Amino acid sequence: MEYDARPAPRRVGLPVYDVFRAAPVASGAFYTAETFWTAAGVAVAVLVGCGAIWAAFRAAHPRRRLTYATNHSPLVHQRIDGSLEIRRNGTLLTDPHLVRLVLTNPGRRDIPSSAFDQGQPFRVDLAVPYLEMVGTESEPSAAQPPPVSVRGSEVTIGPGRIGCGTTITYLLLVDTVPAYRCRHSLLDVRVEQLPAPPPRRSPRQPPLVRP
Repeated sequence: MEYDARPAPRRVGLPVYDVFRAAPVASGAFYTAETFWTAAGVAVAVLVGCGAIWAAFRAAHPRRRLTYATNHSPLVHQRIDGSLEIRRNGTLLTDPHLVRLVLTNPGRRDIPSSAFDQGQPFRVDLAVPYLEMVGTESEPSAAQPPPVSVRGSEVTIGPGRIGCGTTITYLLLVDTVPAYRCRHSLLDVRVEQLPAPPPRRSPRQPPLVRP
C-alpha cells in the first residue's frame, strides 16, 4: 500500500486555508527605536522653549508684592489706680496702646494708584473703641506715602502709589488691646502678612502729650 504524504485535509478532500504569518519583529527595547528618540527630542525642545518664554515674561513683568506687619505695646507698663488719668485731646483712655502698621513693597515694580480696584483703599480694622493717627514715616524719606484716614476703628490707606523698595510705617494710638483684620481689593498684587516686628521707639515719634 502506497503512503500518501499530503496533509490529512488534502487526503480527505477538505478545503485547506493558508495561515498568514507576520514577519518577525526585531527584538530589543522600545526606547531604542529612532522614532521614539526623535519624538522625545521634540518634546524636550518644546518644554525648554516654553520655559524660556515664561522666564523672559516674568523677568519683564514681575508680579507686584505688598507685605504688612503690625505690633502694639502698652503706653503705660504698670497698673495705676484711679488717681491718674490719661487723656488724649480730652478723651479719657483706660488702656492706651501704641500700634505700628508697616507696609512694604519688596518687589521690583511700583504699586500704582490704578492697582486699587475701583479706588477701594487698603483697610485694617483694629476693633477698638478709640483710634487716632499719630504719625507716618517713610523709607526712603523722600517717598510720598498714600493718603491715610481713620474711620471708626478702621485705618484706610490709599489709593496711592507705593514705590518699589518703599516701607511706610503708620503710628496709631488706640484704647485697649487691638485685634487686626485686613481687607483689600488690590489687582495683580500678592499681599502677605509678616510676623509682628519687635516694638521699637522711633526718635522721630511725635509727642503724645501736647503742652
